[in-house]
Amino acid sequence: MRFLSLIILVLLAGAGCGGGSHDSAHDKGMSSNTPMTGAAGGRTVDVEMHDIAYSPTSIPVHAGETVTFVFHNMGQTEHEAFIGDAAAQADHENKMESGGTGGMGGMGGDEVKVEPGKTASLSHTFKPGEALLIGCHEPGHYAAGMKVALTET
Repeated sequence: MRFLSLIILVLLAGAGCGGGSHDSAHDKGMSSNTPMTGAAGGRTVDVEMHDIAYSPTSIPVHAGETVTFVFHNMGQTEHEAFIGDAAAQADHENKMESGGTGGMGGMGGDEVKVEPGKTASLSHTFKPGEALLIGCHEPGHYAAGMKVALTET
């Protein structure tokens, strides 16, 4: 009887450990371009990463708004998401080409790398008048147009 009680206790404990995800739809690779309310009162937007394209290619944002972008890598290669204006994108592209930010050690607060089939998120609070983009700077991707315009509304 004690053995049976122990087995039940272990099964119940194991069932309770499976709910650690913040959003099970994100963990399953499901995506939607519909904004949702984030846990911190901001907005969450899903972004799919394909072989050399993001979907959507434009996202409206508001000054003062905090947006959490959830990137789903649907492609076959690693992708990156870097938030910055055109000058920052050009600078980051140059650093990536020269190997200056290779590896996770160079990742900053406005940048994530996402392995194929994986999901990662990045949050940003928008300031008035910012003209920002999200770009992937894996070799050749940004030049091929892998970017998202973040348009202030």
